[in-house]
Amino acid sequence: MSENMRLVLAILLGVGWCTWVAIIWWLKRLKQSKQDANATHIVAYASQTGQARLKAQAFFESLTDAALVPLNHLTLDKLQSASQVDFFVSTYGDGEPPDNGRSFLRLFSKISGNSLQSLKYSVTAFGDSHYPEFCAFGKQVFTELNKCGANALQPLICIDASQVQTQDKNFIADFIDVELLESTQLNPGSPFSGLYLLRLSAANLVWQAGDILEVIPSHPVADNELPSPRSYSIASADSRFVENNEIKLIVRLLTKDDGQFGLASGFLTQSCQIGDQIKVKVRANPACQLKSEQAPLLLIGAGSGLAGLIGHIEQRYYFDDAGPVWLIYGDRDPEFDCTMQAELEWWQQQGVLTRVDRVFSRAKLPCSKATPIYVHDVLIKHADEVCQFIDKGADVYVCGSLEGMGKSVDQALAKILGEDGKNDLLVSERYHRDLY
Repeated sequence: MSENMRLVLAILLGVGWCTWVAIIWWLKRLKQSKQDANATHIVAYASQTGQARLKAQAFFESLTDAALVPLNHLTLDKLQSASQVDFFVSTYGDGEPPDNGRSFLRLFSKISGNSLQSLKYSVTAFGDSHYPEFCAFGKQVFTELNKCGANALQPLICIDASQVQTQDKNFIADFIDVELLESTQLNPGSPFSGLYLLRLSAANLVWQAGDILEVIPSHPVADNELPSPRSYSIASADSRFVENNEIKLIVRLLTKDDGQFGLASGFLTQSCQIGDQIKVKVRANPACQLKSEQAPLLLIGAGSGLAGLIGHIEQRYYFDDAGPVWLIYGDRDPEFDCTMQAELEWWQQQGVLTRVDRVFSRAKLPCSKATPIYVHDVLIKHADEVCQFIDKGADVYVCGSLEGMGKSVDQALAKILGEDGKNDLLVSERYHRDLY
């Protein structure tokens, strides 16, 4: 057989194998879709950062003939035809539903009387008892279902995220050791709290831009229990693109009123030395994973929220056909807090960033010409351009503090797009919020 014939045969075999794999994948998806469509036992989740989704998935895998769906995909027809629905829902901020659960409560306005009498249900609610409206969304879902005549299989279960039982030996088994390679303060000399860039070796980790890294501070707390893990937005592109599989974090050093450092931020930025081992695991965060690098992308954030934004900027660098990226980023002092300015300028030169609006909330007045301004001010000022950008199919990605920045941006988008327009972004899964 000639060399050319061997090459042609190899190509045909390769194409045939790829086609076979594609057919198997399609048939599997088709079978799963039919199962989901016909299932009368549904496991539904509403999750902002992934905890409720993971618990729902673990419960779903223990069942047969059930369907697993995000709460915003649970239509009125599916709800009314279901025999049992097990809800796993988190509460966001001060009693808010997660983004993929906001539309669900509107269904109850379309349900009359006790029309859900044939439905059995359970609700497992996740929240943080540090907030006054602990598990508020889960409680609301439980109450509304009861009003419509549905039959609770058990009382409402509330799980407090601030009371993770890390003394369970099985808990730590999911974490692996990574090495601290670099720790650099990004705002040296700043009168405000330090912001640090950390690089970690992560040869055994797999992640996507938008995912979360959970970190366990090694210091024991009461009764020698391990501290609860702290969550940090990953400031890196997908692991498949990252050289040496290094993972980056951006960490704000928390200083308490008594002068003590925050447990996790103090451990990561002050206690850890280069070469030290840190226990971590990746938590997938589908709500903040983008479906396409070709769609336009509006990135909005402030302070340490740059981490989530950097991950997606870096991701676009690896795609020649990536869509335009508009970055609106806020920090404090223009003299000391021009965080990662050189990197952002380089990405602009590479054509990855097509527009950057950088603002500072605590510029010195009147000596400085700079005027204090926030990221939501930029949105309002350029409302027409924001609308045009979103009308072109842009994803909107917000990362940073929920209080202040996150809520102000949400209000600004509602003002610019209208509540219906903002909700359309949520329903189409183009509004991504990585807020803490």
